[in-house]
Amino acid sequence: MLKIGLIGKPNAGKSTLFSAITLSDVDIANYPFTTIKPNVGISYITDECPERYIGAKCNPREGKCINGIRYIPVEIIDVPGLIEGASEGKGMGNEFLDNIRDADIIINLYDVNGDEDSGDYKININMVRNEIMLWLKERIYRDWQKFARKEDADTSERLIEKILKKVASFGIKEKDLFYIMSNDSFPERLIDWKPVDVERFCNDILTYVKPIFNIGNKIDLLDSDSIEKIKKDLNNNFLISAEYEFILAKAFKNGYINNNSIDFNYTNKSGEEQKNALEKIRMFYKNNGIRTFTDIITDIIKGLGYIVVYPVADENKWTDKNGNILPDAYIVKDGTTALDLAFLVHTDIGKNFIRAINGKTKRVIGKDYKLLNNDVVRIVSNLR
Repeated sequence: MLKIGLIGKPNAGKSTLFSAITLSDVDIANYPFTTIKPNVGISYITDECPERYIGAKCNPREGKCINGIRYIPVEIIDVPGLIEGASEGKGMGNEFLDNIRDADIIINLYDVNGDEDSGDYKININMVRNEIMLWLKERIYRDWQKFARKEDADTSERLIEKILKKVASFGIKEKDLFYIMSNDSFPERLIDWKPVDVERFCNDILTYVKPIFNIGNKIDLLDSDSIEKIKKDLNNNFLISAEYEFILAKAFKNGYINNNSIDFNYTNKSGEEQKNALEKIRMFYKNNGIRTFTDIITDIIKGLGYIVVYPVADENKWTDKNGNILPDAYIVKDGTTALDLAFLVHTDIGKNFIRAINGKTKRVIGKDYKLLNNDVVRIVSNLR
């Protein structure tokens, strides 16, 4: 499952957002370090379900499908608030940062209103990225000379294979390193790497492998003019209201609306009081061009080149062995092959891979076939 680390300064609203997007009950309060250990929950991204091609309703094992839109699970890791010096252990910073080792994407949630310490949200944005950078650099460069001398003595391995030993614990794979090395230049001998090279390498990781995206929260506390000013002031940033998303989530959970997106409809359970409050929220989103976290994270994931594929046991009916239609949706990186998918389904299936069959074209595809978004694939192996 794709993992998203939710990180930021204390009081940025991470716990409120986490509760809204995962429908989980967690501590929410307006004081530092409401969260003292990571909350882990499930949220969703959306994509058009291929069920329409087969003319039958899908049966998701996880997530859901509403009106042909598939809600595909992603794991959210709500990391306790970071303060300046976190990379040096301040505020339990090292322990907190260790929680994002496995994250594929990092969301830096910041308060658009600034805070008492800095008064400037731009400072908060830069501070958090800097702390993550320092934390990553310290761990990779730790014992570097000893590591470099040992690995340089072995001439049988490629540079990528050697570096992988240092960074594999961060969920970084050989393909990731190949991409970095293809887009940047580093000394061939590890002993020649200087701190500036490691820093550049860490920056590449946070750009290409574990990218950081900034999302401004508490936009509901600003007027329309201030919102427009922030939009023009910042590039590659997104704006949300965790508070409003929390209200929508609670309304959905209590049965007042039929879903927790902006395109909700009221149920018979909702009264005039609920409708007035929710309509105000709906108009806020519409008038200010604000989107929900689910919409934003879906666009981020697709923009990074991730695609959704569906492994099945029957290429004609698109079912698993129990007859469930399109039961599983996998989020994978563009360039993932049929063989890669086989290993994701099960290691033994990957090891015993024979061929795959495209459920849409019914054609046999080889192990090197690069999957496309919404592909439906049957993996054939010699497992009994």
